[in-house]
Amino acid sequence: MRLTNYILSALFTAFIACNPSEKKETSEKLVDLKNGKLLLQNFGTCDTVLSAGVYIKIATWLPSDSTAAAANIRTQLDKKLIDRINSYGDSASIASNPGAKTSTKSAFEVLHKNYTDFKKDFPDAPGCWFVELKGDTVMVTPKVLLYQLDHFSFMGGAHPNSFRSLHVFDAVTGEEKEAKTFIADSTALLKKVEAEFRKIEKLDASANLEESGYFLLNHKFFIPANYTFTKEGVLFYYNPYEIAAYARGAITFTIPYKELDGIVKTDLIF
Repeated sequence: MRLTNYILSALFTAFIACNPSEKKETSEKLVDLKNGKLLLQNFGTCDTVLSAGVYIKIATWLPSDSTAAAANIRTQLDKKLIDRINSYGDSASIASNPGAKTSTKSAFEVLHKNYTDFKKDFPDAPGCWFVELKGDTVMVTPKVLLYQLDHFSFMGGAHPNSFRSLHVFDAVTGEEKEAKTFIADSTALLKKVEAEFRKIEKLDASANLEESGYFLLNHKFFIPANYTFTKEGVLFYYNPYEIAAYARGAITFTIPYKELDGIVKTDLIF
């Protein structure tokens, strides 16, 4: 992963460790997406004394090559950042500020207005509103660029919220692909994921997951919305609230490729 080294040099808190030698090796293999840069964006402030204010912090690694693929990936990631910010703005405010759909700064301005309006109605409400977004590569091969976007926010309430999304981009075209594109047998994969889930949660095969406190879709186990491919295997990531209570946190595990023979189309990844 590339963001950590950039963040250290920028005195920004790193959120994922990486192996520099592995990064160098990957970069040398990849011709079109070998270069990158860290984009830092900060808007607004939080007054810690008054416990009031609204801010946005963004730290995202972006491919900096001049290729069409790199440009395409940058455009798509930028839109994801804007959409994340706008998810907290009301539709009327966004409609009255069209720039909010194309600019992180304008999206922040909408959020700031929403916060100001909220404070007028509830002047004694404590706490700052904030959105923190961090993005970095998970793995890069000559065929795909795998990306992780972490989202941490607070808009009032009992606690902050966190969310991680995992993305797969074609290294040649820059187009985003669904992870299921790389799965040859989804039924077999579901069985493998449930078995591993029960293993790490220390549940036997006969345990009723809902009675054990887990959330299921239509009373059936499901693969998380976010999973991606690493050098070791397929990483599965259940966000807080996705399959268990917030207090449980994220549930994540990796199944090695050797256990997924015939299930994952590794030839499309490496």
